[in-house]
Amino acid sequence: MNSRTIRLAAAGSALAVVGALAGCSGSSDSSDASGSAQASGDTSEASIAGWTPNEGRPEGEIHVLVFSDSVAEVERAAAERFNETSDIKVVIDEGASAGVEYNTQVRTQIGTDSAPDIFMSWGSAGIQPLVDADALLPLDSFIEDDPMLQDAFLPSVFNEEVIDGSAYGIPMRGVAPEFLYYNTDVLADAGLEPPTSWEDFKSQIPVLQDAGYIPVALAGADKWPDMIWFQFLYARYLGNDAVAQGLAGDTSVWESDGSKAALAELKDLVDMGAFGSNFASQSYGGDGTAALLRNGLAAYELMGSWHYGTVKGDAESVDNLGWVAFPDFTEGDGLDGEIAGNLSNFYNVAADTRYPEAVAGFLAELYGDEFLNGQLSFGNVPPTTNAADLIAASDLDEGSKAHATFVVDLVESAPTFQLSWDQVVPASAQTASQDATADFFNGAIDDQGFIDAWNAVVTSE
Repeated sequence: MNSRTIRLAAAGSALAVVGALAGCSGSSDSSDASGSAQASGDTSEASIAGWTPNEGRPEGEIHVLVFSDSVAEVERAAAERFNETSDIKVVIDEGASAGVEYNTQVRTQIGTDSAPDIFMSWGSAGIQPLVDADALLPLDSFIEDDPMLQDAFLPSVFNEEVIDGSAYGIPMRGVAPEFLYYNTDVLADAGLEPPTSWEDFKSQIPVLQDAGYIPVALAGADKWPDMIWFQFLYARYLGNDAVAQGLAGDTSVWESDGSKAALAELKDLVDMGAFGSNFASQSYGGDGTAALLRNGLAAYELMGSWHYGTVKGDAESVDNLGWVAFPDFTEGDGLDGEIAGNLSNFYNVAADTRYPEAVAGFLAELYGDEFLNGQLSFGNVPPTTNAADLIAASDLDEGSKAHATFVVDLVESAPTFQLSWDQVVPASAQTASQDATADFFNGAIDDQGFIDAWNAVVTSE
């Protein structure tokens, strides 16, 4: 199994390249996609490897299953632009708002007449079963006809969904490291500043409790937010390189002293009441924890960079939101500044899509200025080679531009970037991985129970 730890010295520098791909700055022209790919070339039935058309699909339509969050607005806008000039229309279907449920939805529908033509994924581990089942369309023919479908994106991101030499995904959301968000008004009211060390962060918990605030918002009902805390505590105590070995099946990593120290620290947070008393029933979707942070009920939340758009919502700006890198430790074997999160999300194409040429044309939207600036407006830094230029030239409000710049700097300065754990483990073990982290936080299992559960996860097929 690929460990999915990315060393970012080169990849991060690519974010700051000025004008590396001059052609990338132009908006995609969907007019060429009216029944054919943007650069139609040889994108024909005979040249599209792996294509098995399903004529039971709706006539004259390609369906895109979007992840139901605020950022999906950018994808809806892309569909509207495409539909202005294309005879084959993009229909946006609303998917789930949680990753496991969304993936289940895809796997339930794939291969049926009602399956989406295009859907979202988080990395190669999640799509491997679909690749093995020949359910995904290799995109090499699309890329041959329109090289910008690959060249516009950072290689370290694009290559995540290259499997056995074939590309199966096109990056379509921002590079999404995780870090601490905070409510500036809450910290000011409690007489606190953003933490500069782990000891500083922990010392703030009782102060915030005494002031009547939830120290840290946590959407424990969805389970995956719990895992973010494990990712960073393990990065600090063991380092991402060791974690990657554990995710690749080395059970000694989970049984190590560093692992037990991380678990002890996590338990201490729960026992201190850092997450309040109701975190296990708190959801992320439906404006759950974002509302706690926005409305000044909670001080902090550890979340990915997409959270800026979630907290901002429909407002023109959000003035009481700050952000800071996860604190470093004075002990442990991790490197200062190691991060975790998602490299990007990707669009995949069903192998039996009825209109592959129109699909290729729609995918060209993903590197156009309108789509990329739309991502920026929600706090997502595009995984493109021209991201720094886009930020500098954008008309983003001051807060959005500061947030995007912070994300770029965080990624550039990080010695390693560990892909979220549940996106590395086999797809069949994703639910079990999330259950283990939630069960530990909820007190259903102890440290040995967690270690045993994760050893089972990383050694599953």
